[in-house]
Amino acid sequence: MADILLAGSNLLRQKTQHLQSRRLSYFRDWQEVMVAASDGTFGRDIRLTQSAVASVLCADGEHRASIGERHGDTSNPDFLRQWDYTALTDTVAEAAGKMLYADYVESGTYPVIMANQFGGVIFHEACGHLLETTQIERGTTPFADKKGEKIAHENLTAWDEGITSGAFGSIDMDDEGMPAQRTLLIENGVLKNFLSDRAGSMRTGHPRTGSGRRQSYTYAAASRMRNTYIAPGEYTVEDLIASVDRGIYCKRMGGGSVGATGQFNFAVEEAYWIENGQIKYPLKGATLIGEAKEIMQRISMSANDLALAPGFCGSISGSIYVTVGQPHIKVDAITVGGR
Repeated sequence: MADILLAGSNLLRQKTQHLQSRRLSYFRDWQEVMVAASDGTFGRDIRLTQSAVASVLCADGEHRASIGERHGDTSNPDFLRQWDYTALTDTVAEAAGKMLYADYVESGTYPVIMANQFGGVIFHEACGHLLETTQIERGTTPFADKKGEKIAHENLTAWDEGITSGAFGSIDMDDEGMPAQRTLLIENGVLKNFLSDRAGSMRTGHPRTGSGRRQSYTYAAASRMRNTYIAPGEYTVEDLIASVDRGIYCKRMGGGSVGATGQFNFAVEEAYWIENGQIKYPLKGATLIGEAKEIMQRISMSANDLALAPGFCGSISGSIYVTVGQPHIKVDAITVGGR
């Protein structure tokens, strides 16, 4: 492990200009889970979850840039040996170089193209949590009584599932012993299902979806996401970009915060200005600001390049492994904070 991480760290040092600090890290988590319930449920599961992350901080005078990227896997004991850290260090170093001297974005309302993979974190945070029965019980979701109604643009279809091979949120069974499956959340803009654990199903009437999850036996299981993503559409990435006269391409998302009913703000680590359907130059300092029930209606185009990214989700039943994801999507208008 140390040899691989040191080799990747040395590549970061060689490839990154104006490097102030660099970090490569790796973790491996092994869980053995047994569920025995009074209704006769009995199940056992073995879970191996691994993740590697590279990040850099660059500085030149008043110019700053910080870029990071995570790779993750479940069930593959040989993940670290097969991990292509050369490609990862290339990506991180190149992005940092572009962002170091980038212009700051001007605040305003713009059409935005959001990249695939970790771009899906906004859907996870601002909408996915609102579709958990935990939120119905608390009275904090605006979608509680909207099942069967249109809550998003007709372009948008979204899934939550626990069966994609190698994905960070995949499980053979949930922490209440129910086998993993696929749950259709939204179809062509219409809300189809909520995510429900055993207690959530009893209290709300929504069927169980194999979504009862918890960090460990310290917590009671609760309705939680697994691999949650917007489905691919019929467009190409080029189609999406060509449809924008003046807007922003958000290639890499950073951290953010979400309110209880879906208000969000997320920083963008890597962004580019789009003009007349072409990517022109890099931008930094952008923050996406909005509310889930409004933004969902503005996702008008989805590309055909679905990709997933590993992540962590903290909630009432502790921190668990999840996947976020989407294809490239177009949001017709969103508030962008900047200078």
